[in-house]
Amino acid sequence: MPKTTGQSMTEPTFALLIDGDNIRSSLYPEILKAASHKRLLSVRRVYGNAATANGWLQEAHLRFIHSGTGKNATDLLICIEALDLILGGAVTGIVLATGDGDFCHLAHYLRERRMPFHCIGTENLSQRLRKAAQNYTILPSETPIPAPAHLLPNPHAEMWRALHELIRENDGKIPLNRVNPLMRARIPGLKISETGKSWPQWIEAQNGRFILCGTAQDRYVRAAP
Repeated sequence: MPKTTGQSMTEPTFALLIDGDNIRSSLYPEILKAASHKRLLSVRRVYGNAATANGWLQEAHLRFIHSGTGKNATDLLICIEALDLILGGAVTGIVLATGDGDFCHLAHYLRERRMPFHCIGTENLSQRLRKAAQNYTILPSETPIPAPAHLLPNPHAEMWRALHELIRENDGKIPLNRVNPLMRARIPGLKISETGKSWPQWIEAQNGRFILCGTAQDRYVRAAP
């Protein structure tokens, strides 16, 4: 009898969905390695705003889907397409790469229906999503370039570290109006006025370490992808 090669009709298949707003494209090799371990990836997509795509438009192995510029537009589109793929029978499980915590409802929905849901993220991945996912993978940190020995320590380093920790502890983002009280509780004696800037000005001046999102009363800060 002739030997048949290729995908088995009964072999479980997975969709790799990447939150391009919260994950850098330079991490794609590690994402693919973690996602494809003992899994057949029949769908590979990345979602985000094409104007700020973090390098994802150059990844030929992925289908880039523009999500627009609205608040939470990327998160909503990922959830809709994940459910469409699962309920339509195109795949049997979801692998999501993100640094956000807004996918807990999706994780709970899939778990209740015994559908595999694996999450991949950086160390900024929220604790809530780690607990909600069936399992998760934390990607290795990119090796930082050491500063020359003659340079003095950056006076903002303690603030960077504290804000990163707070963002991680608060599901990946903090309302802008909560930054000051939370930071002052974390660093006693801290006064943002001593930097000569307001919190929005200071955040935007930190060489892309943090990102301000939303408008008016809905503004929030998250770590850069």
